[in-house]
Amino acid sequence: MLQVETVARRAGAMLVKSALLLLSAASVCSGQTSVLTQHNDNNRDGVNASETILTPANVNTGQFGLLFKIAVDDQVYAQPLYMANLAIAGGTHNVVFIATTNNSVYAFDADSGKQYWHVQLGPAYNVNDQPPGCSDILATSGIMSTPVIDPSTDTLYVVAETWVNKVATHYLHALKVTTGADAAGSPAVISTSGFNSVYQNQRAGLLLANNTIYIPFSSHCDNGLYAGYTMAYNETTLNQVGVFNPGPDNSQSAIWQSGNGAAADSTGNVYVITGNGKFDGESDFGETFLKLNSGANLADWHTPSDYVNLNNGDSDLTASGPLLIPGKNLVIGGGKDGYLHLLNTNDMGHLGDATAVQPPWQATSSHIHSLNFWNNNLYLWGQNDYLQVYSFNGSTFNTTPKYKLGVQAIAHPGGTLSLSANGNTNGILWAATNTSAGNDGTGAWHQSVPGILYAYNATNMNLLWTNEQNAGRDSCDNYAKFTPPTVVNGKVYLPSFGQSQAGSGQVCVYGELATTDLIPNGTYVLVDSNSGKALDNPDFSKTNGTLMEIYQINNGSNQQWVVNNIEPNVITLTNVSSGQLLDVVGASDANSALVDQWPNNGQANQQWRVVSVGSGRYELVSVQSGLALDVYEAGTSNLTEVDQYPYQGHAWQQWIFQAP
Repeated sequence: MLQVETVARRAGAMLVKSALLLLSAASVCSGQTSVLTQHNDNNRDGVNASETILTPANVNTGQFGLLFKIAVDDQVYAQPLYMANLAIAGGTHNVVFIATTNNSVYAFDADSGKQYWHVQLGPAYNVNDQPPGCSDILATSGIMSTPVIDPSTDTLYVVAETWVNKVATHYLHALKVTTGADAAGSPAVISTSGFNSVYQNQRAGLLLANNTIYIPFSSHCDNGLYAGYTMAYNETTLNQVGVFNPGPDNSQSAIWQSGNGAAADSTGNVYVITGNGKFDGESDFGETFLKLNSGANLADWHTPSDYVNLNNGDSDLTASGPLLIPGKNLVIGGGKDGYLHLLNTNDMGHLGDATAVQPPWQATSSHIHSLNFWNNNLYLWGQNDYLQVYSFNGSTFNTTPKYKLGVQAIAHPGGTLSLSANGNTNGILWAATNTSAGNDGTGAWHQSVPGILYAYNATNMNLLWTNEQNAGRDSCDNYAKFTPPTVVNGKVYLPSFGQSQAGSGQVCVYGELATTDLIPNGTYVLVDSNSGKALDNPDFSKTNGTLMEIYQINNGSNQQWVVNNIEPNVITLTNVSSGQLLDVVGASDANSALVDQWPNNGQANQQWRVVSVGSGRYELVSVQSGLALDVYEAGTSNLTEVDQYPYQGHAWQQWIFQAP
């Protein structure tokens, strides 16, 4: 943690106070599910059909909400990945993996937020390192895509873009999931003839199929000379085994897919969709569905009839990425014009809409960025439009929506979707989107703006819950553009851009709320797990705003705190000697804001959510800020102040409640 603050922090605080795999969401161990690739499986249908805990009956504001937040060092564009029952740190734990644009990869305990490891894979490329810069991404763009995990080798594959001595380079890393260390031969430089990392952005999620890692490329805001390469690397040797370039004449044809990964069918064919670029049907394939074989060679393709209009209107076909309909030889995808295209993967038909399975139809008024498919229903929430559901009869789609809901997306980008279910029952559609148009009216396109997570009954589309119904408890700050939540084993892992325009990131973890109090009402001494010292009101002060400290345990009334549960596992802490409540100075949401005492005012900065972290220790989360009660700079000396800081699983953020 080790925050950096000025020596005047005590006086300032007083002033403030006054003022994979085809089915990678399959069971890895009995009764547990893992999510090892973007949108859950290589079909990219966005469905975890093995969710047995969360149901439409228990996802509501009374039973379901924020459990804790995981702070990381920068924005999160990669979907969190999850391994169940991993042997790590001397035990067996569920682990969530988070990657950031600062080229950081983290492993956290998925049930407590404890950090197991963190690696930083070199200085991150920044979109402003080369003119004319880029506004679609706000600063660093080191890791933009979702990694992929091979559970058979306990290896996580991730692409990082670095900036060293004014040279941009993309690297493929193979990291051991237990330590974060590079495996033998890792990293490998990603390159090929004509490829320049300065202009190339690796945005679409990685694909693992055929013992090969497939890596699609796009651009940084369409600057410079770029092309939509798909490169293939052997997962064991990290040697390059194939490259396909759909734009050899510098014809662009980027593959960005709003972060959605390349898809793969059961025989190992790979599917991607290109964006604006030259098309001739021979070597250049802009605005095209591509089918590649296992060696990344062109096997088949389909280009819509209106590819010229798509190019002229900047209406990239690549926007949604491909979704393979489970059990069918069909692929569906849509672009920035709002049209959906359904194709036969056995005969994609080459040029023209007449060769499609059914005529393309306008499913939404603008960009399509995220698709889910479950129980013969296709779910999408287009830019500046409404969430809609289209029914599938086994061969084609009804082009009149089965459901069209009443909440309109605010500008860019619409809803980013995931779906959980227990087989074909208890389906819940999870939709993350922005709640503000921002300063320029475009939503999340060029800036960080607040977000919201919706949960709908996927069968009848009734609203179940949002994280703004009880915002003081459940809010997750800024929306993470294009990044779907990961839903697994009774929890939802929602990425967030944190509270700043750039350089800020977190993952909010939601689940069933406890129905019984972890800490019964009573009087306790709160002991810092790191130092063994007590939370202390210095000199038995009765003064409003006195800052709290840790001190050697003496069981005095100034070290005794009365716990009052005001709702399940949300408590107030009243100091026995002063009768005042433990309070965050100035109701601050800032990291390192100090903790003091103040008369009861009923505000959220005097309320603390209790989260068990095991072994009789508890995290105390400020309801106001979502930050954890923390001993400043991990201090162990008497008189060390107490503050709030993002929870990172450290002992100085964990408290023991013991009798006086």
